[in-house]
Amino acid sequence: MTDDRGLASCVLVINLERSSQPVAEIATALGPLGIPVDVVDSGRQLRWTATLVLRVPIERAEEAMLALALKGFGNVLAYESDDAM
Repeated sequence: MTDDRGLASCVLVINLERSSQPVAEIATALGPLGIPVDVVDSGRQLRWTATLVLRVPIERAEEAMLALALKGFGNVLAYESDDAM
């Protein structure tokens, strides 16, 4: 996972079905596509589920969300990032 803070990015908030879902599953979904991700926060409890927060290049956000959905991560939200995180 890389840190491309110089590029325009967005934040993906992935609600995990179980808090034990490893970050490696995310890397498996996005790595082969060459989508760089930066883990901003993991394991935080938002609402009733554990979440993982990633930063991805904004031009790859839709592709990342589709790849995650195809790997079983259907509850993903995207937000514009001000790159100040």
